[in-house]
Amino acid sequence: MARKRRTHAAHPGELNLTAMIDVAFQLLAFFLLAIKPVDVFANLEAFRPSPEPPRDQHATPPPLIRILLPQNAGDSGACVINDIPLTAPQVEHKLMRYGESDPSQTILIQCAKNSTHRQLVELLDKCAKARLTSISVVSSAGI
Repeated sequence: MARKRRTHAAHPGELNLTAMIDVAFQLLAFFLLAIKPVDVFANLEAFRPSPEPPRDQHATPPPLIRILLPQNAGDSGACVINDIPLTAPQVEHKLMRYGESDPSQTILIQCAKNSTHRQLVELLDKCAKARLTSISVVSSAGI
């Protein structure tokens, strides 16, 4: 017996994607219509200035504490705080008092031209021990 060959309109292994694309577009249309947009700006917290000025607007800033590291101090650790010469233990005690009263006070350390790094590092260690954080270091040639 002779077998008849069947002829297919489509090639074997070829899929008809039309129905799948239709379903994808229907799902896309459904989600676009069903989504409820979230108002992002309604959930943001913005800190707006108050209509009345703050009460401490004219408060005086904390005084600047000037520390001079002179060139002839050597290893003694002596320095000058606000134009008052102090020894090493007095410096540490004074810095601890400053740290207890207001740790955010501004400390300005002026190093002489020939002062050593060791002096500066020891002074910075004393400031850290006193929990003083606002420190600036400058070099002064004329001290």
